[in-house]
Amino acid sequence: MTIQPTFSIKSEADGYTIYRGDEALRTPRNLTVTVPTQALAEAIVRECSGQGEKMDLRKMPFTQMALTAIDISSQHRKDVVDGIMRFGDSELLCQRTTDPADLVTEQTRVWQPYLDWCQSTFNAALKTGSGIVPFEQNPEALAALHAHVETLDAFRLTGLSEACGTLGSLVLGLALIEGHADATSVFTAAELDHIWQNKKWGEDPATQARHADIKRDLEMCAKWTALLGE
Repeated sequence: MTIQPTFSIKSEADGYTIYRGDEALRTPRNLTVTVPTQALAEAIVRECSGQGEKMDLRKMPFTQMALTAIDISSQHRKDVVDGIMRFGDSELLCQRTTDPADLVTEQTRVWQPYLDWCQSTFNAALKTGSGIVPFEQNPEALAALHAHVETLDAFRLTGLSEACGTLGSLVLGLALIEGHADATSVFTAAELDHIWQNKKWGEDPATQARHADIKRDLEMCAKWTALLGE
């Protein structure tokens, strides 16, 4: 008979450490798995307890994100911040079309409120542009956003990085992890052009599968943020 490993949580000065039996759980880089909230620790224990002797991280999203926060976001912080800020350099919500008229209207209706929120919340007035020629973004706005991103701890930084990568947008990523918008709303904004096309021409199975994957990943980012608390 195979004995299932027992996982537990120990509250310590720097957070909540996950134990497998008598040994602290370790990351691939041999760092202790200590997370900032009990809620996140409990979610990781639930994932680990359902895995048996050999863990499959593909089925353990919170554990995988915690390992990323500890091994990568905390150890290579500048690289992670720089990667996030690249989404601001080519902010999706600032890349506007010039036609057709109904898509122009829809982009303004859905996207502009996020940019207005970004300006009022972070004092970051991002410029919009149209056409295929890239334009230089407002450096003061990017500096303001960079200053905020720098305030995030490794775990929140990991959540923002995941959200931005899924959405292709710094503003939408911030809106999600700051609690300004939910996963469905930011998905709709990020996929606005595709949704508009699907209404015109219909949605194919490949697009449906892609959208399902995006929605799942965004829901996970939202849950991750909730587990980190205020």
